[in-house]
This record gives sequence, structure tokens and C-alpha cells, in this order.
Amino acid sequence: MLNLYQFEETWDSLKQHKNRNILTGFGVAWGIFILVLLVGAGSGLQKGIMVLFQDYTQNSMWVYGGQTSMSKPGQRAGRAVLFQNSELNHFAERFSEIEVISPEVKYSGKQLYSAKKNYRRFSCYGVNSSYFKIKTYKTELGRILNPNDEISKSRVAVIGKEIAKVLFAKDDALGNYFYLDGTWLRVVGILAEKSLFSDNGHHIYIPYPTMIAQYNYGKELDNFALALKSDTSPTKFEKEFKDYLASKYEFHSEDQNAIYIENLQADAKAFNSLFKIINGFLWLVGVCMILSGIVGVSNIMLVVVKERTQEIGIRKAIGAPPRSILYMILNESIVITFVAGIVGLISASGIVLLINAAIGGMIADKSSIFKGLEVNLPIALSALILLILSGALAGLYPAKKAASVLPIKALNSTEN
Repeated sequence: MLNLYQFEETWDSLKQHKNRNILTGFGVAWGIFILVLLVGAGSGLQKGIMVLFQDYTQNSMWVYGGQTSMSKPGQRAGRAVLFQNSELNHFAERFSEIEVISPEVKYSGKQLYSAKKNYRRFSCYGVNSSYFKIKTYKTELGRILNPNDEISKSRVAVIGKEIAKVLFAKDDALGNYFYLDGTWLRVVGILAEKSLFSDNGHHIYIPYPTMIAQYNYGKELDNFALALKSDTSPTKFEKEFKDYLASKYEFHSEDQNAIYIENLQADAKAFNSLFKIINGFLWLVGVCMILSGIVGVSNIMLVVVKERTQEIGIRKAIGAPPRSILYMILNESIVITFVAGIVGLISASGIVLLINAAIGGMIADKSSIFKGLEVNLPIALSALILLILSGALAGLYPAKKAASVLPIKALNSTEN
């Protein structure tokens, strides 16, 4: 449609009304600029939210015992639903879909100190070694708990980075001992930096059998965690497992308060679905802004057709086919939108780089849920294609109007 001669002609025509065309193109450029920033911000927020799930295996579940709120024949409402550690092994044998399972017993200790300092803000958990295959914490130094720690009821602990800093200062915490409510525990591992979803900097993890032996605590469980095999449907398993627990612990299967199952994969899918809606809304806002600019282009093309009515009449009088007139107006419309779109994309990309550089500390912080703005290739290509199509549509009506002008009327129009 647009050869070199036609491009030069179109460019010369546009330069005759430079200021008007720049202002017209600004509306289009602003629309694509806002679209890229909105979608980029949405993608950055989505990426940050999904990072929150990185501390967990994909098919992990957390089962919390509650209190029954519905009665059954022979069973009153208001009973607490608690589990036994021995039952967890039975669950794993009963359901082949379960890959690993572990208790998670929180012990609210009172005294925590080392040979040098005290520490007050902490949470202690009794877990099995399989727990670290469900919640995929990494250690910065040392190791995580292993099966031998459980079997021998070893007085060992994996601690958070903040606890290590306070209790042992500049000393190497690894291998040192700290005191927790009457028991000295040896540090075998220090957790890597915390994430927002789990403030592990203040956490202590000890073997579950050690917690029972040393503190006589946690013989009954109010929650436990499990990870499913990769080929298992978490949603289907959740329903089957809840029905089984309802039968075993004799509570109504529809009782929402008896137990609560947190399905991490279902949560992740829910967030993804939410962000699809959010991104769709952001696209809608951006496209509406682009369309407002496109309407401006269409109006300017109508003005151009009116101003160049005599020229169009002369062209047609000397034999120019309607198609060439059509292309002449379409070309100007497409060039305005395309150039304005390129300017908008480049400007938006530059602003994205500046914003990301300015908030680099926030992006690098693992506790931040915002991971900067993104401009990816699919968005840029989609925006350009949208602009080209919009430019053609914007100029279509004015171009058809110009192509339908009768030469005699066009030549006489200047006399009015």
C-alpha cells in the first residue's frame, strides 16, 4: 500500500501541518504510554504476589483442626478436632497420593538466650525432617533437620537469621548452643533470608520428637502439612481427604468449622485468575485511552479531506483512480498513529527503566510484593498491531469520503 514515493508524499503532506499532527499524535502516544505502564505495573505486581508461594511445594496442603459447629447422631457440636502424630503415617499409607507429611506444632516458649544475650521475639516449631520438603526453606549455613535427628530425639535446631544475629552477634552461630526453657539446643543450620509470606528470621525449628521429650508438648496436633505427588489433582484429593477425615473423626462433612484445608495450588490458581481479570481491566482502560486518540486522528483526517477537496478533485480530473485517493488518506492516518505509537512505546520503556532503577532496593527486597514494572515483547507487538489496525480504521471513513468526491464538485468547492 505504501511505496517509497507515496511515503515521501505522505510525509511532505504531514509536515505542512506539523503542529496539528503532533498534537493529534500525542493523544495516541499518550494512550499507548498509559497502556504499557498499566499492564507493566500489573505484571510486576502479579510476579511479586506469585513469589509469595515460592516457599512451598506446588502441591502442598495445610490441614488445621477446628471445632465442630454441626451435630451428628451421637455427637454434639463444639468438639475440638485434634490429630495424633501416629495417625499421620496412617494417612500416608491410606492415600498413595501423599508424598510426604509432617506435623507443625508451635511451642510458645518464654526464655531464649545464649551465653551472651537474651532474645524475646521468636516462634518455635516442632516438625519432622519431611517438613522441609513441603515448605522449601533453604539454609544459608549448615543443614536442615534430618531423619536421624528425629530417631535420636536430638537436641538440635535450625534457626532464623535474625535470631542468629542477636544471640551470637559476630560469632559463628553454627555449632553453638542456646537455651530454650530448660534445654540447651545446638544450632545445626541457619535459614536463608526471610520472605514476606513467612517471617522465618524469627523462627526456630526442632525435631518434633525432641519437642515432646524435652517440653512434654505437642502430643496432640491441631495442624499438619503434606505434599502430594506431582500427578495428583489437589482439588480432587482435598474433597476425598476431607470426607475421609469427617468419617474418621465423626463430624459432618459439610461442617466448615471442623477442619480447614489450605490448598496452596488452588490459592495460586485463584491469584492467577484474579490477575487475569485485573490485567483485562487494565488493557480495557489503556485501549479506551488509545481509542480516544484514534477518534482525534479520524477527526483530523476529516479536516484534511475538507482542506484538500480541490486537490482531490484535480487528482481525479487527471485520471487518479479512487483507490489512490483512498490510500493517500489511509497512509497519512496510519503514519500518524504508527509514529505516535512508537514514540509512546519508547517513552513508556524509558520511564519503566527509570522507575525500576529508582525503586531498585524495593525490587531486590525479598519481602516486597512489587517486583517492578515490566515491558515484554508480546505486549509491545500487540500494542503496535492494535495501533496499525486503529490507524487504518481511523482513516477509513475519511478516505472513503475523499474517494467518493466528484471532480466537478471538488473543483467548484473553492468558489464557495
